[in-house]
Amino acid sequence: MDRIKKRIKKALPTVGLIALTLVLSVIVNSYIREIQVKVHQGIAWVWNDVNETAGEFLYDTNGVIFNGKGFDTERDIKHIINESFRSVVQINMIPKETGYVKNLGGTGTGFFVMVDDEYGYIMTNFHVIERALLLPLNIDLKVNTATDWWDYEAEIIGADPVADIALVRIKKKDNEDWKPLEFVEDSRIELTEGDPVVVIGHGMSLPFTASTGHINYTNRFGTGIYTLHLQIDAVVNQGNSGGPVVTHDGKVAGVVVSILSPGRQVPGWDGVGLAVMADIAKRTCKYIMDKYKETGETVKWVPYVEVPYKFKIFSYDEMKDNGMLELDRKDRNMMYVDMEGNEEGQAYKEGLRSGDILLEINGEPTRGPLDLLYVAIHSLPGDTITLKVKRGDEFTGYEELEFSFELNEKDEKELREFVNKMKQR
Repeated sequence: MDRIKKRIKKALPTVGLIALTLVLSVIVNSYIREIQVKVHQGIAWVWNDVNETAGEFLYDTNGVIFNGKGFDTERDIKHIINESFRSVVQINMIPKETGYVKNLGGTGTGFFVMVDDEYGYIMTNFHVIERALLLPLNIDLKVNTATDWWDYEAEIIGADPVADIALVRIKKKDNEDWKPLEFVEDSRIELTEGDPVVVIGHGMSLPFTASTGHINYTNRFGTGIYTLHLQIDAVVNQGNSGGPVVTHDGKVAGVVVSILSPGRQVPGWDGVGLAVMADIAKRTCKYIMDKYKETGETVKWVPYVEVPYKFKIFSYDEMKDNGMLELDRKDRNMMYVDMEGNEEGQAYKEGLRSGDILLEINGEPTRGPLDLLYVAIHSLPGDTITLKVKRGDEFTGYEELEFSFELNEKDEKELREFVNKMKQR
C-alpha cells in the first residue's frame, strides 16, 4: 500500500503538468484563429484523403475540447443548409379546371416533422392551405420535395387557425428516404437573442432558397392572437410561409408565419420576420396527430384554455407602501390576482382571491404576466395548473397557499372572431 501511495505521489506532478498543458492548449486554441485554421486544414485532409468518419470524429472532438466550432460558423451554415434542404418541401395550391375559380392558386413552404413506412407528415401554415381546406372541390393541394422528380397529392390532416399551423401528409411512391426535422426541446432555455439561424423556403417564388440571420426576440406577445412569436432578421418574403427557422444545431426554432411591412401594399422584407415558436408548433402538432389517429378525420380546430383570472402589476407607490422596495429585485413578486368578474370560475371556487400575490406557477417561480400567458398558451383544456400565492398583510401576517384546478376551454367563437380580425389587418 505504501508503495502504491509513493507511486501516486510521484506521478502527481506529471498529471498536473498534463492537465495544465491541456488547459493552456484549450485557451490558446480558443483564441488564436491561425491555429484553428491549421487544425481545420488538417481535419479537412483527413476527411477528404483518409476517411470521412475519422474526419468527422476529429472535427467534433476539436469543436468540443478546443472550441473549434467557434471558428467554423461558415461550415456549420453550409452543413445545416445542405442537410435541411431534403426536409423542406414546396406546397402548391392549384385551381382545378372548373371554369369559375380564379386567383386561388398559391405557393408556400413546409417541412417534414414525421415519416413512417407509408407517409411523410409535413408542417406548414394554416394560411398556406386554408383555401384548399375550404374549397377541396376547387383546389388541388400538391407537394414537391427537393429530392424527388414528381408531384405528390397532399391530404390535410389538421389545422390550427389560432397558431396558424397546419399538418398535411403525402404518400410515398418509391420508398423515399425523407428526413424529418427536429424541434428544439425548450425554446426558453435553448434560444436567446443573437443566436444565428437559417431560413429555407421559396420566397418570391424562387424555389429552395436559403437566407441567414439572427434571432432578434423570443416569445414575442402581441404580434398574433393568443400565440408567441420568434422575431428574426433573416430574409423572409411571400412564399416562405410555413418554412422552418433552423438553428446551427439543425433544430427547428420556429415556423415562418409573417412579415412586418408597414406602409407596403404587398408585404416585403423589412428586416422583421416572425415565426411561430417551436413549443407552440409542437403543441399543435401533437394535438392534431393524436386527434387524427383517434378519429381518422381532418382536425379543423385546436382548443385553447381560458386564463383563469385577471392579473395586475404593483405600481411603484403600492410597492413603496407595502415595503417591497426594501427587497432585492429578484425577491420581489410583482403580479397579483384580480378575481373581479371571475367569481363563478374554478379558480375562485378552489379558494383563489383578489390580492393574492403570485409566487409560483406549476412549481416555477413567476416574475410577470408572460409566465402565466406562457403556461396558458401551451396548455390544453382539462390540464391542471398549480398556483402558489402569498396572502395577508404586514399587520395580520403573511401565509403561503397552494391551489390546483383544471383549466377550462376558451370560447371558440371569440377566438375565431379574433382570427378573422387579424386577417383584415
